[in-house]
Amino acid sequence: MDDVIKLFGIFIAMGGAGALIYGAVALIGVAVKRLERSAPDAASLAGELADLRERVAETETIRERVVELEERLDFAERLLAQRNEPARLNAGDDPR
Repeated sequence: MDDVIKLFGIFIAMGGAGALIYGAVALIGVAVKRLERSAPDAASLAGELADLRERVAETETIRERVVELEERLDFAERLLAQRNEPARLNAGDDPR
């Protein structure tokens, strides 16, 4: 009877080990399939790269326009400062 229990224990241990190995292989297979689905292919990467290059070019154009607008704003501020300067000098004169 003792030998039957030992033999039964060995079969249960082997079955448990087999189930554990089967489960690990199944989980690895699922992980590989998930990674393959989420990994972008070369065509989508090329499209995304082209889109990013287009955005960088647009950003450069906008940056150049902002620099030009800053220069125009500085010029307008200098013109306004010159117009108001004589008025401030005259306002300080004594009206007596």
